[in-house]
Amino acid sequence: MRCKIRFFRAIAIGVTFWAIGQPTLAQPALPVTTLPPTTWKISQQEPAALPQTAALIYVTPIPNPTGGDGSPNNPYPSITAAIATKPLAGTVIQLNQGLYSQETGESFPIKLPSGVTLRGEPSVRGINTVIKGSGRFISPSFASQNITVLAEDNVRVEGITLTNPSTRGTALWVESSKGVVINNNSFVSSDREGLFLTGTANAIVNENVFKNNGANGLSAVGSSTGEIRNNIFESTGFGLAIGQKSQVNVSNNNIINNTDGIIISNLSAPTLRNNLITDNKRNGVVILQDRKGYPTPDLGTSLNLGKNIFRNNGGKDLNNNSGVPQVAVGNELDPKKIAGEISFSGDTPTAPAPQLANTPVPPLNNPPKTPVPNVASSTVDAVEITRSPETSFKPPATPPPALAPSNNTVFIEPLPDVPQSNNSPNNSPKPSWDNAPILPSTPKPSNPSPNRPQSSNDILIDRDPVPTLPPQIPSPPATQFIPNTPPPQTIPDNPIPTPLSPLPPIPIPYNNRVAALIPPPAREQAPYLVVIPTNEDATFNRVKSVVPSAKIIPSRFGNIIMVQGYPDRDRAEVVKTIMRSELGLDARVIHQNTL
Repeated sequence: MRCKIRFFRAIAIGVTFWAIGQPTLAQPALPVTTLPPTTWKISQQEPAALPQTAALIYVTPIPNPTGGDGSPNNPYPSITAAIATKPLAGTVIQLNQGLYSQETGESFPIKLPSGVTLRGEPSVRGINTVIKGSGRFISPSFASQNITVLAEDNVRVEGITLTNPSTRGTALWVESSKGVVINNNSFVSSDREGLFLTGTANAIVNENVFKNNGANGLSAVGSSTGEIRNNIFESTGFGLAIGQKSQVNVSNNNIINNTDGIIISNLSAPTLRNNLITDNKRNGVVILQDRKGYPTPDLGTSLNLGKNIFRNNGGKDLNNNSGVPQVAVGNELDPKKIAGEISFSGDTPTAPAPQLANTPVPPLNNPPKTPVPNVASSTVDAVEITRSPETSFKPPATPPPALAPSNNTVFIEPLPDVPQSNNSPNNSPKPSWDNAPILPSTPKPSNPSPNRPQSSNDILIDRDPVPTLPPQIPSPPATQFIPNTPPPQTIPDNPIPTPLSPLPPIPIPYNNRVAALIPPPAREQAPYLVVIPTNEDATFNRVKSVVPSAKIIPSRFGNIIMVQGYPDRDRAEVVKTIMRSELGLDARVIHQNTL
């Protein structure tokens, strides 16, 4: 009897455990990977992780019936659509190649949120990734403006071509935004300027090209600060226009073939160091007088030399119209191309003009009033601040004598046996972006805007000037490209290497990206030579991958590699910089008479 009771009790207990444990046994434990990532992050007391598509968003300017989700295989069809998702700080909007315009769905101006990076192809300065358009923007400093892109705090713009060919168009506008980085872009063919800094803007402008813009390459006004370095300013009205109270640092830029290189006005105090200012049609640097004082640029002191190089400018290298002596120590310039009072000694720049306390400063650069058509106020743009250089650049009837130069100033006289460079635009080196199929030159409207220059001598300073610097070339690419048709090589019928027969030559990979940056020589014989003081085969092969015509020549130092020759030193310096930055080679520029 007891055995039966124990037997039935065991059965009852077993049934009870089976009933309780069945749901648990039927459902295995939930894997950790299926939990929401934000829940796990919060439990670890860390910031919530963003979805992968929020950290890197892809955009292609092609219609997408699904609207896209920003993934590589399903990109958004426009930058406007990507920004409409309200990307958080740290998001990178990666642009694929193409033309981004109103026709492809963009709404201008494109307003980049704080902390967002807009990236194209930095290695080629965005030659195939173009943003073209314009839209109305109400500026706190300058009222109604026509711009393409507006940058907020901590925005990065990299590897893009930006252009605004519309009337009074500016490509990129930065107003009182901090921590903005503008790197490896091309600002080309805008009706007014490529980049405008105003308010309390603070930006780093590095490794960009500013070319063929109607008024200025870059304008820096307001109380803007920052670094403008390693850029190219070419074939524009004013390369840089710096005015109002801007205090930007302009260094290591190439300012080439503009109407005037740098215009400094109002109460600005820019710093200029190590810039190459050459072949500008009129002046290299112009310092204008203002009725409330004068600019106080730092062009070099005895404690910190300027090291700016002025060459082949059509008018003056340094034109001081401020009415006060300006300190400029340690620059290379032509003593016959100086206007105004220049001091070639001094430990500090020119002191600012005294200002009356608590006296409001009226608007700067007031232009003559232009008749405005009687239109509704909502459609009338504000009158812009302009200044005509034709009247401002006239030297005084009796210019004050220049002070004696210091030992740190180098005067460059033309070499008697060296042909001078030809400033004709047809002979100027053509960078690779000149041949870009996406950016045809836009014809100007037949009826010019009242704010556009009416003659070649009336160049517009819209809202004040901004500085520029000589270009530095991007770091060498990780991948080398082989040409579509490699050079033919002759291989014997029986290519069996023997000690008496050398191996067939190995073709040299052709680096077409870097080769496109090399300016072509004007003729075969040229006095300025870019050389590398070695004849090693490995180095020679690296040079020929960029300049196939390079050769080894004898010199009084032994055999050396001659990369290329030029009739002017400016282009030779560009090639030297490319050899050093792209290939890491010790390139130098010498005159053929020193071999």
